[in-house]
Amino acid sequence: MQQLRALGISAEAEAIYLDLIARGTLGVDEVAVRHGDDLDGPLGELAAVGLIEWSGGKVQPQPPHLAMETLAQRRTRDAELARESASLLSELWTAGIGQQTYVELLPSGETARAVLNSVQIDAQQQVRAMTVGNLASPDHQIVDGLFEALARGVGYEVIYGTQVLQDPAALRMVQQCVDAGEQARVFPQVPLNLTIVDDRWALVSARTTVGEITSTAAMVVHHSPILAGLVGVFDALWRMAVPITSGTETSGAPALETKRLLTYLSAGLTDESIAREFGVSERTIARRISRLQETLGAQTRFQLGVQASRQHWL
Repeated sequence: MQQLRALGISAEAEAIYLDLIARGTLGVDEVAVRHGDDLDGPLGELAAVGLIEWSGGKVQPQPPHLAMETLAQRRTRDAELARESASLLSELWTAGIGQQTYVELLPSGETARAVLNSVQIDAQQQVRAMTVGNLASPDHQIVDGLFEALARGVGYEVIYGTQVLQDPAALRMVQQCVDAGEQARVFPQVPLNLTIVDDRWALVSARTTVGEITSTAAMVVHHSPILAGLVGVFDALWRMAVPITSGTETSGAPALETKRLLTYLSAGLTDESIAREFGVSERTIARRISRLQETLGAQTRFQLGVQASRQHWL
């Protein structure tokens, strides 16, 4: 029998109580003869939970049901107190060592979109963003409040995935943003959607499709080492990305069509995709590229991109 030991009572105390149940009230001396002289500990355990009365040199067993009910109520109160203490200590931990819970998971794509729209209101100085596809919106909507934020002086640096150049509607909207003052670049393999607001917080989202099931996950990251790491990722990709130029030509610069061609080449588009975008044949695009290589003294397309960058054509 180990029912009492399951409640944290020692084997010695349990043996004494079972002996008392069988024999009734015993003198302390008799208990010592049967169970050893070291009785203070075991008898103290039994008295603490109400299983014995110990006085006048006599040890009297008490009914177990009442004692166990009282013990159960006490353990219940202790458990409730432990839960309350855990909650309070967690708040103290957050305010102290933990500083704050700096990652908030968002429940849905709609919530993420609402947070993205709030960026333009919350931003004070700078927004840095990258998007996997075409403005992260299936209906090609420019994020709410973008032009107003640009007008009041908020700087925007945005990296778009190459897919944006293959979607005419999305590309036109990107060009509108660039003409309004956004600095935009293209990178072939943007890994996720990211928006960083004044280096204070960031919205991160990613989407994956397995079979016919599409899953989206999004979170807000506040000031923390993780936020600093996201800023570093953006800065690294920004340095490698290809600029998208404004539709307004400036004196001494190459023609807008040439800039577009160089941008598409540097972003990794095929001749077929570029030809479709310009509405001409692949042979025409190939000839234009050859003429640009001759003009800039480039033997390969890679060298063409390097030379164009050195001439500030990109």
